[in-house]
Amino acid sequence: MKTMISNSGDLVGSYRRFGREGPVYQVLKKVDSRMLSIVVVQTGETLNYPASKALQDPEAE
Repeated sequence: MKTMISNSGDLVGSYRRFGREGPVYQVLKKVDSRMLSIVVVQTGETLNYPASKALQDPEAE
């Protein structure tokens, strides 16, 4: 079941996709009010990603 998330802190631990068909990433932690630390599952790359974009990205299934 998909839930609406409006707070970027609620994304921690979730798996999302870059857009509808992009690679899957996991949200590791909230860096600050605007950025999240994520890891791209396919590559293992860790990077900071805007929370506003993560809130728009779909959940991975």
